[in-house]
Amino acid sequence: MDNSNMVQKTIDILDYVSNHPRGAALSAIARDLQYPKTTVHDILKTLMRNDFVQYLKPDQKIYCIGAQVYAIGFTYLESSILFRTARHYLILLADKYEKTTFLSKRHHDRVICVYKYASAHAKAPTGNIGDQKRLHSTAIGKCYLAFDAGAAPLIDTIDLPAFTPYTITDRDTLKAHIRELQALGYSWEKRESHPKMACLAAPIFTRGVMTGTISMTGWYRKDEDFTLLGNEIAQLAKLITTQMDQNGD
Repeated sequence: MDNSNMVQKTIDILDYVSNHPRGAALSAIARDLQYPKTTVHDILKTLMRNDFVQYLKPDQKIYCIGAQVYAIGFTYLESSILFRTARHYLILLADKYEKTTFLSKRHHDRVICVYKYASAHAKAPTGNIGDQKRLHSTAIGKCYLAFDAGAAPLIDTIDLPAFTPYTITDRDTLKAHIRELQALGYSWEKRESHPKMACLAAPIFTRGVMTGTISMTGWYRKDEDFTLLGNEIAQLAKLITTQMDQNGD
Protein backbone atom coordinates (compact mmCIF):
# COMPACT_ATOMS: atom_id res chain seq x y z
CA MET A 1 0.00 0.00 0.00
CA ASP A 2 1.46 3.41 -0.94
CA ASN A 3 1.89 6.01 1.76
CA SER A 4 -0.74 8.40 0.38
CA ASN A 5 -3.34 5.62 0.42
CA MET A 6 -2.49 4.77 4.01
CA VAL A 7 -2.72 8.43 5.04
CA GLN A 8 -6.17 8.71 3.43
CA LYS A 9 -7.36 5.58 5.25
CA THR A 10 -6.07 6.97 8.54
CA ILE A 11 -7.92 10.24 7.95
CA ASP A 12 -11.10 8.34 7.03
CA ILE A 13 -10.90 6.27 10.21
CA LEU A 14 -10.36 9.32 12.42
CA ASP A 15 -13.26 11.07 10.71
CA TYR A 16 -15.47 8.01 11.21
CA VAL A 17 -14.64 7.72 14.92
CA SER A 18 -15.20 11.45 15.42
CA ASN A 19 -18.71 11.04 13.97
CA HIS A 20 -19.56 8.36 16.57
CA PRO A 21 -19.38 10.03 20.00
CA ARG A 22 -20.78 6.86 21.60
CA GLY A 23 -17.88 4.89 20.20
CA ALA A 24 -17.29 2.66 17.19
CA ALA A 25 -16.29 -1.00 16.97
CA LEU A 26 -13.54 -2.19 14.64
CA SER A 27 -15.99 -4.36 12.69
CA ALA A 28 -18.33 -1.41 12.10
CA ILE A 29 -15.48 0.84 10.96
CA ALA A 30 -14.19 -1.77 8.52
CA ARG A 31 -17.67 -2.54 7.21
CA ASP A 32 -18.81 1.04 6.70
CA LEU A 33 -15.53 2.25 5.19
CA GLN A 34 -15.13 -0.98 3.21
CA TYR A 35 -11.54 -1.44 4.39
CA PRO A 36 -9.98 -4.80 5.40
CA LYS A 37 -10.25 -5.46 9.12
CA THR A 38 -6.52 -6.08 9.36
CA THR A 39 -5.79 -2.66 7.84
CA VAL A 40 -8.22 -0.91 10.18
CA HIS A 41 -6.81 -2.79 13.16
CA ASP A 42 -3.22 -1.82 12.33
CA ILE A 43 -4.14 1.85 11.87
CA LEU A 44 -6.13 1.91 15.11
CA LYS A 45 -3.16 0.40 16.99
CA THR A 46 -0.91 3.18 15.71
CA LEU A 47 -3.49 5.85 16.54
CA MET A 48 -3.89 4.45 20.04
CA ARG A 49 -0.14 4.45 20.68
CA ASN A 50 -0.14 8.14 19.83
CA ASP A 51 -3.34 8.89 21.79
CA PHE A 52 -5.38 9.91 18.73
CA VAL A 53 -7.98 7.27 19.63
CA GLN A 54 -8.70 5.41 22.84
CA TYR A 55 -11.09 2.82 24.16
CA LEU A 56 -14.46 4.16 25.22
CA LYS A 57 -15.27 0.69 26.55
CA PRO A 58 -12.07 -1.35 26.97
CA ASP A 59 -13.90 -4.59 27.68
CA GLN A 60 -15.77 -4.27 24.35
CA LYS A 61 -12.96 -2.55 22.38
CA ILE A 62 -15.16 0.37 21.41
CA TYR A 63 -13.05 3.23 20.03
CA CYS A 64 -13.46 6.97 20.56
CA ILE A 65 -11.37 10.07 19.88
CA GLY A 66 -8.26 10.44 22.04
CA ALA A 67 -6.79 13.40 23.92
CA GLN A 68 -4.21 14.23 21.23
CA VAL A 69 -6.99 15.20 18.81
CA TYR A 70 -8.34 17.69 21.35
CA ALA A 71 -4.83 19.06 21.93
CA ILE A 72 -4.40 19.68 18.20
CA GLY A 73 -7.85 21.23 18.03
CA PHE A 74 -6.99 23.62 20.85
CA THR A 75 -3.78 24.60 19.05
CA TYR A 76 -5.87 25.34 15.96
CA LEU A 77 -8.18 27.58 17.96
CA GLU A 78 -5.35 29.49 19.59
CA SER A 79 -3.78 30.16 16.18
CA SER A 80 -7.10 31.15 14.57
CA ILE A 81 -7.74 34.86 14.29
CA LEU A 82 -11.44 34.05 13.84
CA PHE A 83 -11.51 32.39 17.25
CA ARG A 84 -9.45 35.12 18.92
CA THR A 85 -11.69 37.82 17.44
CA ALA A 86 -15.04 36.15 18.14
CA ARG A 87 -14.42 34.66 21.59
CA HIS A 88 -14.81 37.89 23.56
CA TYR A 89 -18.09 38.76 21.86
CA LEU A 90 -19.50 35.25 22.24
CA ILE A 91 -18.86 35.38 25.98
CA LEU A 92 -20.57 38.77 26.30
CA LEU A 93 -23.56 37.62 24.24
CA ALA A 94 -24.06 34.39 26.20
CA ASP A 95 -23.82 36.15 29.56
CA LYS A 96 -26.23 38.90 28.44
CA TYR A 97 -28.99 36.42 27.56
CA GLU A 98 -27.99 33.56 29.89
CA LYS A 99 -27.59 31.18 26.96
CA THR A 100 -24.83 29.22 25.22
CA THR A 101 -22.89 30.50 22.23
CA PHE A 102 -20.91 28.62 19.59
CA LEU A 103 -18.38 29.18 16.85
CA SER A 104 -18.78 26.68 13.99
CA LYS A 105 -17.12 25.71 10.70
CA ARG A 106 -18.50 23.76 7.74
CA HIS A 107 -17.21 20.28 6.88
CA HIS A 108 -18.76 19.04 3.63
CA ASP A 109 -22.50 18.55 4.26
CA ARG A 110 -22.33 19.17 8.01
CA VAL A 111 -21.05 21.80 10.41
CA ILE A 112 -18.66 21.28 13.30
CA CYS A 113 -18.76 23.22 16.56
CA VAL A 114 -15.19 24.36 17.30
CA TYR A 115 -15.84 26.62 20.32
CA LYS A 116 -18.52 26.75 22.97
CA TYR A 117 -19.21 29.14 25.83
CA ALA A 118 -22.04 28.51 28.29
CA SER A 119 -23.20 31.29 30.59
CA ALA A 120 -23.06 30.38 34.25
CA HIS A 121 -26.83 30.91 34.26
CA ALA A 122 -27.57 28.92 31.10
CA LYS A 123 -30.19 26.32 31.97
CA ALA A 124 -30.59 24.37 28.72
CA PRO A 125 -28.39 21.39 27.81
CA THR A 126 -26.52 21.92 24.55
CA GLY A 127 -24.10 20.18 22.21
CA ASN A 128 -20.36 19.93 22.65
CA ILE A 129 -17.23 21.01 20.83
CA GLY A 130 -16.66 18.65 17.93
CA ASP A 131 -20.34 17.87 17.45
CA GLN A 132 -21.39 17.71 13.81
CA LYS A 133 -24.74 19.21 12.91
CA ARG A 134 -27.04 18.76 9.91
CA LEU A 135 -27.45 21.58 7.43
CA HIS A 136 -31.23 21.45 7.07
CA SER A 137 -32.36 21.23 10.70
CA THR A 138 -30.07 23.60 12.61
CA ALA A 139 -29.62 27.36 12.59
CA ILE A 140 -25.89 27.02 11.97
CA GLY A 141 -26.46 24.57 9.12
CA LYS A 142 -29.10 26.72 7.46
CA CYS A 143 -26.77 29.69 7.83
CA TYR A 144 -24.36 27.96 5.44
CA LEU A 145 -27.12 27.07 3.00
CA ALA A 146 -28.21 30.71 2.99
CA PHE A 147 -24.89 32.56 2.92
CA ASP A 148 -22.08 30.23 1.82
CA ALA A 149 -21.86 30.03 -1.98
CA GLY A 150 -19.96 26.74 -1.68
CA ALA A 151 -22.69 25.14 0.42
CA ALA A 152 -25.73 26.45 -1.46
CA PRO A 153 -25.80 23.62 -4.07
CA LEU A 154 -26.07 21.06 -1.26
CA ILE A 155 -29.69 22.02 -0.72
CA ASP A 156 -30.51 19.89 -3.79
CA THR A 157 -28.66 16.77 -2.60
CA ILE A 158 -28.58 16.50 1.19
CA ASP A 159 -30.85 14.11 3.06
CA LEU A 160 -33.68 15.76 5.00
CA PRO A 161 -34.48 13.44 7.91
CA ALA A 162 -37.03 14.53 10.51
CA PHE A 163 -35.74 14.93 14.07
CA THR A 164 -38.87 16.55 15.50
CA PRO A 165 -42.34 17.36 14.13
CA TYR A 166 -40.97 20.82 13.27
CA THR A 167 -38.06 19.71 11.08
CA ILE A 168 -38.34 20.85 7.47
CA THR A 169 -38.25 17.71 5.31
CA ASP A 170 -39.67 19.06 2.04
CA ARG A 171 -37.01 20.44 -0.31
CA ASP A 172 -39.16 23.20 -1.81
CA THR A 173 -40.19 24.35 1.65
CA LEU A 174 -36.56 24.42 2.73
CA LYS A 175 -35.59 26.46 -0.33
CA ALA A 176 -38.30 29.01 0.43
CA HIS A 177 -37.16 29.16 4.05
CA ILE A 178 -33.54 29.74 2.98
CA ARG A 179 -34.64 32.67 0.80
CA GLU A 180 -36.40 34.13 3.83
CA LEU A 181 -33.22 33.81 5.90
CA GLN A 182 -31.14 35.48 3.20
CA ALA A 183 -33.43 38.49 3.38
CA LEU A 184 -33.11 38.59 7.19
CA GLY A 185 -29.32 38.32 7.27
CA TYR A 186 -29.36 35.60 9.93
CA SER A 187 -30.79 32.11 10.41
CA TRP A 188 -32.91 30.46 13.07
CA GLU A 189 -34.42 27.18 14.17
CA LYS A 190 -37.26 26.60 16.56
CA ARG A 191 -37.47 23.03 17.86
CA GLU A 192 -36.28 21.58 14.54
CA SER A 193 -33.32 19.54 15.82
CA HIS A 194 -34.46 19.21 19.45
CA PRO A 195 -38.09 19.41 20.59
CA LYS A 196 -37.37 21.99 23.31
CA MET A 197 -34.48 24.05 21.90
CA ALA A 198 -34.13 27.16 19.74
CA CYS A 199 -31.11 28.72 18.09
CA LEU A 200 -30.03 31.72 16.02
CA ALA A 201 -26.91 32.02 13.86
CA ALA A 202 -25.17 34.55 11.65
CA PRO A 203 -22.37 34.27 9.09
CA ILE A 204 -18.76 35.42 9.42
CA PHE A 205 -16.93 36.39 6.24
CA THR A 206 -13.27 36.86 5.38
CA ARG A 207 -12.69 39.00 2.29
CA GLY A 208 -16.18 38.15 1.09
CA VAL A 209 -15.95 34.39 1.66
CA MET A 210 -17.97 32.79 4.45
CA THR A 211 -15.56 31.24 6.97
CA GLY A 212 -17.72 30.44 9.98
CA THR A 213 -20.85 31.10 12.01
CA ILE A 214 -21.60 32.41 15.44
CA SER A 215 -24.74 31.10 17.13
CA MET A 216 -26.69 31.29 20.37
CA THR A 217 -28.93 28.56 21.73
CA GLY A 218 -31.22 27.92 24.67
CA TRP A 219 -34.68 26.69 25.64
CA TYR A 220 -37.42 27.53 23.15
CA ARG A 221 -39.79 30.21 24.45
CA LYS A 222 -42.84 31.17 22.46
CA ASP A 223 -42.66 34.77 23.68
CA GLU A 224 -38.98 35.29 22.85
CA ASP A 225 -38.27 38.15 20.43
CA PHE A 226 -36.41 36.33 17.66
CA THR A 227 -36.28 39.47 15.51
CA LEU A 228 -34.46 41.39 18.25
CA LEU A 229 -32.04 38.54 18.94
CA GLY A 230 -31.51 37.81 15.25
CA ASN A 231 -30.67 41.40 14.42
CA GLU A 232 -28.29 41.58 17.36
CA ILE A 233 -26.39 38.44 16.39
CA ALA A 234 -26.29 39.58 12.76
CA GLN A 235 -24.78 42.93 13.78
CA LEU A 236 -22.27 41.13 15.98
CA ALA A 237 -21.27 38.90 13.07
CA LYS A 238 -20.74 41.97 10.88
CA LEU A 239 -18.55 43.52 13.59
CA ILE A 240 -16.42 40.38 13.77
CA THR A 241 -16.20 40.28 9.97
CA THR A 242 -15.02 43.91 9.89
CA GLN A 243 -12.38 43.26 12.52
CA MET A 244 -11.21 40.13 10.66
CA ASP A 245 -10.76 42.15 7.45
CA GLN A 246 -8.90 44.87 9.32
CA ASN A 247 -6.54 42.29 10.78
CA GLY A 248 -5.89 40.93 7.31
CA ASP A 249 -6.85 37.28 7.97
